[in-house]
Amino acid sequence: MKTTLFFSLLLASASLSHANPEIATVIDQEYGAATSEGVVLLQSASSTADPLQWSVYARDPFRPGELVRATLTLVKGAWAPKANGAGTRLLSRVPPQVIAFNRIKFRSSDVLKIAQQNAALAKTNFVTASYQLAANATTGAPEWGLALNGTDGDEVGFIVISAETGAVIHQQWDNGLASNNPGVPVSSSPPNSKGERAADNVKRAARNAWEWTGDTGLEVGHFFKRLFKSGN
Repeated sequence: MKTTLFFSLLLASASLSHANPEIATVIDQEYGAATSEGVVLLQSASSTADPLQWSVYARDPFRPGELVRATLTLVKGAWAPKANGAGTRLLSRVPPQVIAFNRIKFRSSDVLKIAQQNAALAKTNFVTASYQLAANATTGAPEWGLALNGTDGDEVGFIVISAETGAVIHQQWDNGLASNNPGVPVSSSPPNSKGERAADNVKRAARNAWEWTGDTGLEVGHFFKRLFKSGN
């Protein structure tokens, strides 16, 4: 009996080391179902491989309109949770829907491979990725938003991937390739033209949709700095 329990715990611990849906289980065990069922956002800092630490934001089950935050750190093959703040100012914007973890079929390690494939098609190289997981505001489907950084730490691309199907929903690159067809330029309009400004507005809106907080650990590169300048 004890041997069976030991191997069950060992298997669970091993699965946590490369998993995302099980994060909800860790939050449930530590803080209760009311908190785990209210998770609205996962974030990680930039890393070269699967993140070893996540910030988990959830609706506060006791204070309507407020959030709680926990940090999950991978320690000896298992996620160690630690409370890391609460209140109304944890995020500048709050995702409108909770994450349905049971719908996640593509984990962070899976979407990193998809991002690498699409970066190659777009003739762009990145060395680190910052991850965010949130639910689509309309459909409720879980989606990954990855900010992709080059060797100098600047953001060279951004890609949104369905955590349910693995489909690329949106992508944009600092070499001017975007949408779901990396071989087609965003805009053939002359620089500073009305067409180019319209294309930049589309990119800005898509990128801003994933700016939940200014404290994401993301390095925004020259391409996106240009997009976010006031007056563009």
